[in-house]
Amino acid sequence: MSDPNFSLLFWHIMQSLVEKIMQAKNVDFQLATQMLVQSKTCAMLENKENNLWQFSTAFLYKVLDNEFITNKFEMPDVIL
Repeated sequence: MSDPNFSLLFWHIMQSLVEKIMQAKNVDFQLATQMLVQSKTCAMLENKENNLWQFSTAFLYKVLDNEFITNKFEMPDVIL
């Protein structure tokens, strides 16, 4: 993650997802952050080349929540 612009975008997405997890799961900041950081979704977001970062926070949360439920990461099958 050497691109400073991508780094800023990544951390903005992370912040938004942590807030969404806190609201949806009724957990505190620390637990929400831990849940996100330990997810495959987060690992995939870090990779600029897979373009997952282009999706909205709401869409990314759906991907993440599906991972929480199924314990599997599924790359969205959409046309950009």
